[in-house]
Amino acid sequence: GCLHRVIDPRTRINTHIYMASPLTSADDEALIEEILARLTLREKLGQMMQPDWRTFRSAPKLSEAGAAVLPAWAGSAVKRALNAPLTDEQCDRSVGRHCLGSVLGGGGACPTPNEPLAWQAQAAAMQRAALRASSGLPLLVCNDSVHGQANLRDATLFPHHIGQGCMRDEGLVEELGALAARESAACGINWIFSPCAAVALDLRWGRTYESFSEDPALCGRLSAAEVRGIQRCGLPMAACAKHWVADGGTALGTGKFDMGGIGKAVKSFGLDQGNADCDDAELRATHVAPYLPALAEGVLTVMVSYSSLNGVKCHASRALVTGLLKEELGFRGVVGSEERSARPSFLLLHSLRSSSGVVVSDYNAVQQCGGSYSAAVCKVVNAGVDIVMTAGGLFGDLTWRRQLEELEAAVGRGDVPAERVDDAVRRVLRVKVACGLLRRAAASTPAGGDAAAAASRCPLFDAAVPPMGDAACVGCEAHRAAARRAVAKSCVLLVNEGGILPLPAGEGGRPAAELLVTGIAADSLGRQCGGWSLEWQGCEGNAFTTGTTIADAIRAVQPGARLVSGRAAGRQATDGRTAHGHARTRTRTHTQAYARAHAHAHARAHAHARARGHSHAATCAPGPAPRLRLTTCLPQDVDGLAWLLAHAPLSFPQAPSAGAASRPVAVVVTGEAPYAEGFGDVEELRLPPADVRAAVALADAGWAVVLLLVTGRPLLLPPPLLSRVAAVLVAWLPGTEGDGVADVLFGRAPATGRLSFSWPHAMDQAAAAARLKGPLFPFGHGLQTRAVG
Repeated sequence: GCLHRVIDPRTRINTHIYMASPLTSADDEALIEEILARLTLREKLGQMMQPDWRTFRSAPKLSEAGAAVLPAWAGSAVKRALNAPLTDEQCDRSVGRHCLGSVLGGGGACPTPNEPLAWQAQAAAMQRAALRASSGLPLLVCNDSVHGQANLRDATLFPHHIGQGCMRDEGLVEELGALAARESAACGINWIFSPCAAVALDLRWGRTYESFSEDPALCGRLSAAEVRGIQRCGLPMAACAKHWVADGGTALGTGKFDMGGIGKAVKSFGLDQGNADCDDAELRATHVAPYLPALAEGVLTVMVSYSSLNGVKCHASRALVTGLLKEELGFRGVVGSEERSARPSFLLLHSLRSSSGVVVSDYNAVQQCGGSYSAAVCKVVNAGVDIVMTAGGLFGDLTWRRQLEELEAAVGRGDVPAERVDDAVRRVLRVKVACGLLRRAAASTPAGGDAAAAASRCPLFDAAVPPMGDAACVGCEAHRAAARRAVAKSCVLLVNEGGILPLPAGEGGRPAAELLVTGIAADSLGRQCGGWSLEWQGCEGNAFTTGTTIADAIRAVQPGARLVSGRAAGRQATDGRTAHGHARTRTRTHTQAYARAHAHAHARAHAHARARGHSHAATCAPGPAPRLRLTTCLPQDVDGLAWLLAHAPLSFPQAPSAGAASRPVAVVVTGEAPYAEGFGDVEELRLPPADVRAAVALADAGWAVVLLLVTGRPLLLPPPLLSRVAAVLVAWLPGTEGDGVADVLFGRAPATGRLSFSWPHAMDQAAAAARLKGPLFPFGHGLQTRAVG
């Protein structure tokens, strides 16, 4: 009989709210076994391969772009070629011919134009190719929607996990997961690689911000909440707990950045993809524990870590993947491991709902596990990995088609047992059934007819292009409002001398005191969003998406606030508007104090610029309150204010004596540049020195300095700085909605966030164990304020 029946792609199937329990029924299991029995070996192996869809085009490889992995390549011809629209022929030649079971777009992958309808058209083209294939099985389409649909321009980007951990609000984390899933579904995506259940134990790790907390219990609760949100969003969607296991516990100096070609162009790193040395008790109590609530919640998939445990690559460890995860912890569909670890006393197995259980490799991770690809893929698949995620020729010469051939040859030789292949494909089919992508076709047996004969003629399952979400939800006001609430709730107030926060908003838009806003992160959506935002390594500036910078949000409350640019003052300024319509004043206006400081330094700056081959000129705009506009200035890599502070004697006004209410306030917004994974591994947890100097100078001149940190991890607060500032507010990586930060600054929302990571005194407290002995601010610290008005 026919294997499947293709339904009109316009028919929407299974749009019910995702089931509370992912358990498949007996009929589902029977359907899975019938499909499995009819698949050829090549069709089965296609279900186990997950290539990057950018390899479906005839386009240059990323490796041909030199430093293509960095944000600088974002506008390159290489990226434009890789993101050109996919044709039906390209989809048939790739998805259809090889019966692929899933595809992904890595960081920065997007169709052209980068808008929801183009995403939907591309996903539909790949799904139609899958349905035309001999297997006829619909695709799982995957994306790194780790804080929103982060590859989509104008999507709502929520606070990264480190900020969500400070909210201590499982309901809001669940809501954010659902909203991220809906904006992803609007792009044809049905599998999200989130949440990250890692417990980050060293703040120098470049993935610290992907972790909810240093506390395993908090990580577990919030991971489970995000799984609920994603998998009950109302559309077919699978979550993925990652990275199994102990990726946050690697030792400094053991990291080696290697992603099958990417790492050849960059340095070796200290922590990422390194080795965690820990005994069984520590492994279970610290690193396995956060996965238990997600497994109990029925997370459909788990991703394995690049890292190693006690010298063995996690991807190649049968004891970790099959023995511990699949068998002992009940990630269902297991073929029993010969070596079972003792069950932990804290684990109540009866409380865990069995999960459908797909285990997926990380991007190009297989190549790290053997001298040849053939040997490596045998190790990984035999360890229990069900789906091989691969760049597949995007980097280097090892295409995914060749990888498929190598896996087929390994099965033919008996190096990978046929039973292991069936186990993997059975799990993939379970996820598709659980997501509503597969259902048994309704049998049509005429009255009095032969039921057996009718069944043989009946299609085995219905298949259709899966339902997609509503494109209108992307970046909508309701989603942005939820993100704004989350931003406000994630902010942590470390210091608040004299109750300076919340700041008085004044009346009629007039500030209650002179307000200056400066710092490298004040007017930068790129720094607010961090890594995994339109590009793998994130973006700089404001042009890459729609949102509200912190500076714009402050000026929406106090239009009279003056912005001293923390970015290069010589850049051409343009006027624009944020998503909420706030006027974005991009001319570089400054206070009278800054004008006087510039006057003192003008001659020296002119000489410095002329010596370096740059021009320097300044004009003062007319009016009762002189403002300085820098028309041409210093090199573009030099911060205008910070350079003046470093090279000129400044004369800031002293605080008026009328009282605290009229004391001028300077909000210095500083923090880290965007990064992701090993590119974010650092030796020192330090603030930008230029912003530190600016904050100290402003405080010494009588300004009440509010230090606002935009960062993916706690950074050291030098004593000369900490002793001078009036308040320290941590906004983490808030995403696109900077209004939430202003809400806390001006009391529109209370400060309620509490640290999910303890804060170090010095670099010798970068590791969590060292912070047990008196951190600067302990885990759970967070001063509270009340909303006003």
